[in-house]
Amino acid sequence: MGITLDETLIARHFDALAQIAQDNGGERAAGTSGYAASVDYVVEQLEALGFEVQRRPFEFTFFDEQAPVSVAIGGESWTGSDWVRTNLYSGEGDISSVPVSVPGSGCDASDWNAFPTGSMALVDGGGCFTRSKVFLAQDAGATALISLVTDWNEGEVLQPTLLEPTGIEIPAVVAGNEPSQALSEAARDGTTIDLDVDVEMARRTIDNVIAEWPGAIDQTVMLGGHLDSVLGGPGVNDNGSGVATLLAMAASVASLPIPERTIRLGFWGAEEFGVHGSDHYVESLSGLEQSRIRAYLNLDMVASPNAGLYVYEDESPPVGSAAITDMLLGALEDAGTQGVGVPSGGSDHVGFWNAGIPFGGVFSGIAPLTPDEAEMFDGEAGEPADPCYHLPCDGRENVDTGTAMLLGGAVAAVLMELAY
Repeated sequence: MGITLDETLIARHFDALAQIAQDNGGERAAGTSGYAASVDYVVEQLEALGFEVQRRPFEFTFFDEQAPVSVAIGGESWTGSDWVRTNLYSGEGDISSVPVSVPGSGCDASDWNAFPTGSMALVDGGGCFTRSKVFLAQDAGATALISLVTDWNEGEVLQPTLLEPTGIEIPAVVAGNEPSQALSEAARDGTTIDLDVDVEMARRTIDNVIAEWPGAIDQTVMLGGHLDSVLGGPGVNDNGSGVATLLAMAASVASLPIPERTIRLGFWGAEEFGVHGSDHYVESLSGLEQSRIRAYLNLDMVASPNAGLYVYEDESPPVGSAAITDMLLGALEDAGTQGVGVPSGGSDHVGFWNAGIPFGGVFSGIAPLTPDEAEMFDGEAGEPADPCYHLPCDGRENVDTGTAMLLGGAVAAVLMELAY
């Protein structure tokens, strides 16, 4: 007896989620018709298997650009998502001012000591949450914040989130290589630039999907992954891959005897806006309900086309998490392959972590593989694990079903050990 995955079934779920995106303007983002259709699909699949299924509504702040961002310097301009995008939850405005390059990372208050009030701030991307940089920019009197990411080429500019809108007063924009170079030159020359940001924000109600397969005792093993895509992207790898793998796992569970512990699945909304769905769910549980969750296993991006096989391994996680990491790595080894422990980053396990619930997770990667990783994972060195991360090309052709089988198979083995 064991939990097994059907590769054909995973592929069928990939097909369905890709079709949902295609039927809904190329996206399945939270707060859109594509997300609502994704919820309907998951509920239908789980109910057909005999799971106890609930739609758990919650509110979040929806955000989108009402018009493409525009950056103009003299007679040259960049308009649209190919080169410039807002951060999610950016403020708006039509601003003309001189850009000033902020020294250091822009993450420390001392970086802003000499910043001239009324100027537009240019900062390098990365180093800390952009939200922190925005608050420092506002305190320094900046009219806007533009993050420069010179290794993002045309059509590769992502839309990072500021997590939530509270306290954000100025436009916050991300620029790719070409406008970044022009903006840096404008800062050196003292040239005024024009920035136009027009955004929409509104409270919307969407559903998490929670499904249970009851066990014999009053304890739960939980698994989950986010159901939403980014705005403007189909999200078949991120995170249709986790969704498809969880649904295939559910089909196997439904064919087995009653487990000792209840198996609970969570399909989360608004992860791409800032893990709002999973946070809301964990916060809605009483202390007793949280204590009954023996472990949470997260599946977020498990089918990257140039994949690594990564397992969450963090410093100072809740007690029991390190054992789950070892179990996942051991399951990959038992399958004849090798996984690597990596810091988990910000996905839907974070709310469980904050509640002290042991967690683990698997991930197939985003960044270019190192030569050692390429040799270990039989991939291509120097090429991104997922070249379509958060982009419109994250469609049906951007997923590798074999990788989902490997990483999902490791999670299934751990689920079997924890729940049966």
